[in-house]
Amino acid sequence: MSAGRSAIVTEVMAITGVLAVALVDASGEVCDHDAREGLGFADAGPLVASALAASGVLGGFLGGDLRQTVIEYRGAPLVLTPLPSPPGASEGASTDMVLALRLASIADLGRLRFRLPRLLAQFANAT
Repeated sequence: MSAGRSAIVTEVMAITGVLAVALVDASGEVCDHDAREGLGFADAGPLVASALAASGVLGGFLGGDLRQTVIEYRGAPLVLTPLPSPPGASEGASTDMVLALRLASIADLGRLRFRLPRLLAQFANAT
């Protein structure tokens, strides 16, 4: 696990309302994860990769790249966000990794959307 990956997981876990976070690659391997309480993503990598692939196909129908998927469950919302490419990467290049998050409630989504772009930019610059 790289220091950049570990740092993004630690920083995202510090956001109020985030209960679990994982970095999952396109093959479904969980590269790094952490959970505050209850269920995390340690064993859910293939499911996260499948959800991301399905979201990407839906985005293709809509004519745009996937920026974020929010799936709201009774227990808590799930957020999937593809990681940005490093600076200088070719247009359309991807890290083929997704950040999966479980939030305490849908009310925490605004806080996450406010803080996440800066954290993802830091991650891209560190890779």
